Amino acid sequence: MSRKAGTVSEDTQKNLINAAISEFTEYGFQKSSLRRICAKAGVTTGALYFFFKDKEDLFANVIAPVTDGILTLMKEHYETELASPAQELITDENEDVRAGEEFLEFYYQNKVLCRILLDNQDHPVVQVFFNQLAEMMDRQTILLLKVLAPGAITDHTFNECTVHWFSYLLIDSVIHILSHDFDEDRAKEQLKIVTRFLRGGMLSLVAGVTI
Repeated sequence: MSRKAGTVSEDTQKNLINAAISEFTEYGFQKSSLRRICAKAGVTTGALYFFFKDKEDLFANVIAPVTDGILTLMKEHYETELASPAQELITDENEDVRAGEEFLEFYYQNKVLCRILLDNQDHPVVQVFFNQLAEMMDRQTILLLKVLAPGAITDHTFNECTVHWFSYLLIDSVIHILSHDFDEDRAKEQLKIVTRFLRGGMLSLVAGVTI
């Protein structure tokens, strides 16, 4: 019995994605080849264009599971934060630590795709992702300031530059940890140190504008 056409199409698409993952891992986006990807997948380049507009579209589909997953994790963490009492946000680091550990578990479970993401940070799709992430962090910082210290919103300390700087401090700190290729337990230990440092810096500035 022959397989249904839809199943064949799904298999072909999966084969192309898997071949692209292998190609982008080995060569990066810039040096990758659609011809090699199609050869690995056992299809013609015409078949690839049936599923994807071009190499850019293929790349975006390859990394989508991790970019979407990371944004979802951050959204859930931020919702939990905003539902927490203000005093707990100040005195208890557990939610930040938990969210950091959850992110690292996601990273190590999806390490191949995450490495493709991090190794191609100059790609426009990756840049859009990091901009989305930073904007999400910026909004959360402002919302938290309204809860922790309403007066801080109008204080010159927490201007747009400062808020955006906080976001990239966290992003760059996490990327730095991941660049060391620690095992998961060591990465969690290191991220806990970063979390404590960044919380301390933020809360110190908050205290400065509420005195």
